[in-house]
Amino acid sequence: MTETPLVRPGADLREHLRAELARRRDRNRRYSLRGFARQLGVDHAALSQFLRGRRRLSQPALCALGERLGLHAAAVAACCALEADVAVLRAVASPGFRADSRWLAMRTNLAADAVNLALQRLLAGGALRMVAPDRWQVGR
Repeated sequence: MTETPLVRPGADLREHLRAELARRRDRNRRYSLRGFARQLGVDHAALSQFLRGRRRLSQPALCALGERLGLHAAAVAACCALEADVAVLRAVASPGFRADSRWLAMRTNLAADAVNLALQRLLAGGALRMVAPDRWQVGR
């Protein structure tokens, strides 16, 4: 399968999967989420929850989905990075937050390296501010 740039810069994998499912349903009205999940090699319930934003998928699962859809490796990496950023921001905004990358790694189910990279991106982009060593603030 040749790789095609199916994801616009800044788009997340969730958005892309929704668009791909809609495209396939346009071609075949009877095309189902179960069929889509079967072709992607994932559980239909997990895919449904992911599409609705109620569940996160692991980095390896996200990468596998991107590859199965024929996305460029750079687009898959960007989608995975965006998912990690969102997970870290949610954890920072959650009650009981602790300003510790290991705590964030456990809370987000990301590797510590992925958390540290996400923190660097979020701080550089202004999406996260470290107001004090123990107090971080989401947003600008």
